[in-house]
Amino acid sequence: MSVFIKILKTISRSLLYVSYVAIAGMAIMTVFNVVMRYIFNSPVIGVTEVSQMFLIVAMTALAHSCVEGRFIAVGAFVDHTPKKLNISIEIVMGAVALVFFFFVGWQLIVQVGVSYSTHEAYFMIKAPRWPMYLILGISFLATALATIAYVIERLQNFTPAKEKNVFDENPDLAILALSEDDDFALAGKGGEEQ
Repeated sequence: MSVFIKILKTISRSLLYVSYVAIAGMAIMTVFNVVMRYIFNSPVIGVTEVSQMFLIVAMTALAHSCVEGRFIAVGAFVDHTPKKLNISIEIVMGAVALVFFFFVGWQLIVQVGVSYSTHEAYFMIKAPRWPMYLILGISFLATALATIAYVIERLQNFTPAKEKNVFDENPDLAILALSEDDDFALAGKGGEEQ
């Protein structure tokens, strides 16, 4: 399982860096378009479509947020319910999200073939649409894999292993020292000073 998590973290981190580049590109294109429109009175043709493409590519960060467990929790609900109930809800919601991400990712991969065979393209810049479907489909499928890892991790936390306590096995053991500064230590059941 740990190899799967390591591979998934590497893939999701790579997709995160791709999304950083896409967000930076979207910001640069938007600023460039504003400058061209208001200073030179000549907007750049196709900036809206390119920004849409960058926004699609920015969605690749979704897998990384799932791998890192960066979800929004409603504190008013989560803080006042038992831990096992919270974990149960997270498992159910993770299963629903898994089905959603897998279904959408699969449909986007199917759409790649349709878009490629029909030569579907953006109107203004004439770029083919299939690469955007492919990027978004891979992003959703990677998020589905990350959701599987998240649900498995939450299932493992649902029934935590009991911690082994030395004092449960042998209650006659004493606390060896209260602190390093104390001149005495407790020994045996009675706690006599040494």
